Amino acid sequence: MSIIKTHDLTLRGGPEGNIVLRPLSDEHLPYLYKWCADPEVLYWTEGGPADKMYSYGSETVHQIYGTVSQNAICFLIEFEGVPIGECWLQEMNLPEVRAMYPEGTDVRRIDICIGEKAYWGLGIGTQCVKMLVDLAFYRENVDVLHCICEDYNVRSVRMWEKLGFSRALAKPLPPNYKGKYECHYRLTRQEFMDRNRVT
Repeated sequence: MSIIKTHDLTLRGGPEGNIVLRPLSDEHLPYLYKWCADPEVLYWTEGGPADKMYSYGSETVHQIYGTVSQNAICFLIEFEGVPIGECWLQEMNLPEVRAMYPEGTDVRRIDICIGEKAYWGLGIGTQCVKMLVDLAFYRENVDVLHCICEDYNVRSVRMWEKLGFSRALAKPLPPNYKGKYECHYRLTRQEFMDRNRVT
């Protein structure tokens, strides 16, 4: 039995068409083991206390991706044919966030990890998230995207703002955390359509 629930959707994008989002599957687990064992990668994806270093073993990786993939469209990120990370469009799994919207609203979140550090800071993550935003609103008919990062991850903050998200909430974090605030960014389908309307 498969650990990761997969799908058959492949997305291509980027300014030169050199980014491919492939369906994430069990065959990609060796990449996930590598990235999830790297404390430097997880420093940026996991938030939490400043003095805590994360490194996940295979059992935790199976639990994370096995659980998330049940309610998400998960992708392996390839740049110029090289696997460099993963991302997903997920049904909102946090009750306190779902409670911010009327019942029946299709609220989803986007999460991303560039696991190959040589590819950090090149704008690839922003391009991947743009592809997922398009997927959410054009294909999945999502009502609102609600995405979360901590304010110490300045690259992530800039990315959400660059893509038209507005800050919906800044939730104070405990004093010993890496960030001062957990930042919630929101983009509605109407905002997206208005922004992308051809005049």
